[in-house]
Amino acid sequence: MNDDVKSKREFVQHGSTAEWIMICCLAAVFILASCTKDITINLPPAQEKLVVEGHISTGQPPYVLLSKNSDFYSTFYLDSIGNFFVHDAVVIVSDGTITDTLTELFFDTAGVTVSAYIGFGIIGQEEKTYTLTVQAEGKTLTSVTTIPKANPLDSVWWQPASSENPDDTLIRLVCRYSDPTAPGNYVRYFTKVNSEPFYPGYYSTFSDDLVNGTTFNFTLDRGVNRSDSDLFNNYGLFQRGDTIGVGWYGIDRTQYDFWRTLESEINGQGNPFATPVFVQGNINGGLGIWGGYAPTYKSLIVPK
Repeated sequence: MNDDVKSKREFVQHGSTAEWIMICCLAAVFILASCTKDITINLPPAQEKLVVEGHISTGQPPYVLLSKNSDFYSTFYLDSIGNFFVHDAVVIVSDGTITDTLTELFFDTAGVTVSAYIGFGIIGQEEKTYTLTVQAEGKTLTSVTTIPKANPLDSVWWQPASSENPDDTLIRLVCRYSDPTAPGNYVRYFTKVNSEPFYPGYYSTFSDDLVNGTTFNFTLDRGVNRSDSDLFNNYGLFQRGDTIGVGWYGIDRTQYDFWRTLESEINGQGNPFATPVFVQGNINGGLGIWGGYAPTYKSLIVPK
């Protein structure tokens, strides 16, 4: 995988060339601004649909979050988020042999009551296929996912963030990975620092499209808490003294496409020049994702 399994992103400035590009960009902005006028667009109300976020991982039972979509310009308040969850649904997961009807449970998270459907009769296994059926509010939703075979990282280590200042407290995480010879391997990654939970990367998915069957080293950015107002301060870096955990989750192509397109859409918000992205879910009759995870983990204690 490159740094899309992470290919290195380098930006080289060439003195006056970089300045000239900046001047042209600023000029283009002023030209566009002078040639436009305010336009008011009245968007029709969104068609109400059910939204699924469900997963089953190796060694774990299935869980499903079921909610409704909202209008594009809806205003959200923390104490109203619970109103979007759908209750009393019939949620069924089957592996072809066992059929499990999930139980709705309630959790209090930051003062918000979250509804989740949890299974107790099925435990995820590698290379098994799982069918999801949801019946709620007169609608039936279906989806299918497969937990792939896990392909763990070979090793992880750290290096100073700056070669010019090796005594700096900031460090980078470096990984080695051997991609299987068979093509079509996909990963979603998460990192954990000290007592924090696992957070996904800003772009959290990797594909082996360009590196199939090879062994390579790459830097892995620290996962992000999107509610953090200081998100891009020392982006991607860790600190000396950190205890770092890496979750390396094998996924199938459908789930790769979902998270890749969803993160592209989220990361492009606020950019007036961003191209709209169609989020590629796999829920028949609704929106969202039903995905299988094959997780493996590495940990690293960085000395102070």
